[in-house]
Amino acid sequence: MKYNLKADERATLELRGLYEKYGYRKYKIGKFEEYSLYAANRDFIAGDKVLTFTDLDGRLLAMKPDVTLSVVNNTRATKEKSEKLYYIENVYRENKENHAFKEISQMGLEYLGHINRHSILEVIVLAAKTLKTIDSDYLLEISHMHYTVHLLEALQLGETLYLEILNNIRQKNVTGVTQAAAKAGLDSETTEILCQIPFLYGEMGKTIKKARSMALNDEMLQDIEELQEYCSALKSLGYSKNIQLDLSMVNDIDYYNGIVFRGYIRGLPGCVLSGGQYDKAMKLFGKDAGAVGFAVYLDELNKGQQIQSKYDVDAVLVYDENDSLTSVLKAAGVLQKEGLSVRTETAVPDCLRYREKYVLIDGKPVKEEK
Repeated sequence: MKYNLKADERATLELRGLYEKYGYRKYKIGKFEEYSLYAANRDFIAGDKVLTFTDLDGRLLAMKPDVTLSVVNNTRATKEKSEKLYYIENVYRENKENHAFKEISQMGLEYLGHINRHSILEVIVLAAKTLKTIDSDYLLEISHMHYTVHLLEALQLGETLYLEILNNIRQKNVTGVTQAAAKAGLDSETTEILCQIPFLYGEMGKTIKKARSMALNDEMLQDIEELQEYCSALKSLGYSKNIQLDLSMVNDIDYYNGIVFRGYIRGLPGCVLSGGQYDKAMKLFGKDAGAVGFAVYLDELNKGQQIQSKYDVDAVLVYDENDSLTSVLKAAGVLQKEGLSVRTETAVPDCLRYREKYVLIDGKPVKEEK
């Protein structure tokens, strides 16, 4: 029997099993955090508004707008001791459409502690498996942040122009990149390379080849070689069809580093998964360890076309008020063992949609033929 579950409910059930097979344990976080945690790290969270209240002891608390910050703040992971966690939580953020706070359902996975390339590949693979679990028609976009960062650092720009060019690359705004490069007095060859970065996306092999030809220093070449290693592994594991690169993807450079990625499902309007390495965030919290993970935006999954079930329940079991209490439940149990969902009623409700009808006779469910 296929239970009549919404897309986010089905995904949650299936993903829990997937993550636990890889040794991740469920992590429960309280709804509230000290507001100071988010006030000091506004760049890390989506939006700049946080829902706050004063606790009975006078502390200013926040309804958490982000889970990863709470995980980082509370983890005991070190370079010697890793933690593999997953969570299913609600966060509270501003709805940009109506400027009201919205409760958002989110599921995520975090690998903290001793992080190496095997750890990172595992998380990328789990991101791909997560998307495939939701829908086989998915796309996972991957980037190496350091490639663009190492290019900009080599140009020795002032902070203002550095951030201006970086933001225009993120937005794929070539005009903005050109104008900022002119302000910085960059030559035409360097400006051309900067203008090509927003278009460094597509199939893994071709994008790697193009990015390698554009590299201006050894650091950029090393970044591409690292990305090539992951791409080769993903291809050998059978994921190349659903993976592309996008080297214009550069998350907040104060918190993230290295590999970052985003996931999409055909037919859904927005990004349903995002993640990557956030060693820098760990260091900002005084944690001597690495971290990589991702979040799944469960609410986004319900924005697609929902398949409506023809029935409310598989079977209705009609019994008499005089039947014993145990006989009704035992008879329902017999049907449930066959994989049916069952409602017990003394009379069939007019509005109930059911596939099969049973009547309790001598303590046994007897199917009534239509």
